[in-house]
Amino acid sequence: MDPMAALINRLRKAGFEVDQRLNAAMMEVDIRQFTDIEPTPFFHDRPIVFLETLKGGVKTISAPHMVSQLLLHLELATGNTVLIIGCKGGYMGALVSELVGPEGEVFILDPSEEVVIHATDRLFDRENISVIKIENLSIVPPKIPASLSRVLITGSLREIPNWIENRLEEGGFILAPLGGRTHQKLVKRERQGDDLLDTDLGSVVFGPVDICESEPRIPSPQDLADLFDEGIVILRDHFGINESLINRMYDLITALRQLPDDLQPPIIHFDLHDIVVQKDIADGDGDLDELEEENGIHPLLELLEREADWLAGIWPLLLMITDIHMMHPGAPDHKGTDGVWEPFGGADDSFFDTGNEKVNIEGDDEDDDFSSEEFQHQDFTP
Repeated sequence: MDPMAALINRLRKAGFEVDQRLNAAMMEVDIRQFTDIEPTPFFHDRPIVFLETLKGGVKTISAPHMVSQLLLHLELATGNTVLIIGCKGGYMGALVSELVGPEGEVFILDPSEEVVIHATDRLFDRENISVIKIENLSIVPPKIPASLSRVLITGSLREIPNWIENRLEEGGFILAPLGGRTHQKLVKRERQGDDLLDTDLGSVVFGPVDICESEPRIPSPQDLADLFDEGIVILRDHFGINESLINRMYDLITALRQLPDDLQPPIIHFDLHDIVVQKDIADGDGDLDELEEENGIHPLLELLEREADWLAGIWPLLLMITDIHMMHPGAPDHKGTDGVWEPFGGADDSFFDTGNEKVNIEGDDEDDDFSSEEFQHQDFTP
């Protein structure tokens, strides 16, 4: 059997809807056109890399179960005008192109020149697709129509730019993962007259739109503040962290956000016996230089060291929040680590652990289309 046909059958058996139009599009668009990586993992319902930067930034095409559910939620019709933020290698755009037909239009925006070149090369035969590099998502790029039927944002954002909302036609809507780096809500934002109405489709975890943001780096004070900010909600709701610790986290967030925006990260040197952290001189004002000279330690490290007594106790929980394990409901049956045959991915079928209840990664309402895919939480008492 064709590997895509087999994958679609497994997704349906796992409870995922793949209607006839989407089935035809997924059978027509060959994943091999959009990545040079051997495609077997994709046919086992896993994301697949399509581009990696010299600095280690990685961009992937989403796992098929995610692709199929996003496209179903878009409710695409022939002739729609669709805007996609984030290329996903061009694969998502090709599927949308199939679903809207030659009468429709697809516009893909991405901030990475490498990604835009990759997608443009792979979509050369699609006359109804335009791939455009953007410098700043908050500024309206050229060639974008004044009226959009659908908008799909394929990477995490904190807010949807106003110009996108203003171009939605009546009854049109946006699908976007809104939130921080480690946790978002998939939101459907629909135009109804002068109003924009939101529908929460559940908790999701998407990577950033810009490939540069996926490059490994030492977290900045703002990154850590965002992590603590997102972590507070999960720690309070799922772990019963007491209010005194929550208040200390809020104080730490405030202190982190007060560090200079241009503060350079500490430089960490490794030798045979120990790790020596050398201060890094930022281009800030004299106060920062004096602080570093006086303490002999980078301001960020000094702040974290000062809070170490209580921070050490919850740090493992914060790491658990960022350690996401994806389910693969369309994977073929295979042997688990104990030699027992397990369906749909076996031991890998879990998301991040945040407590003792199950929460759907794409939807926490049993009635929505995402109810087959869940977080599996561990019991943990801090």
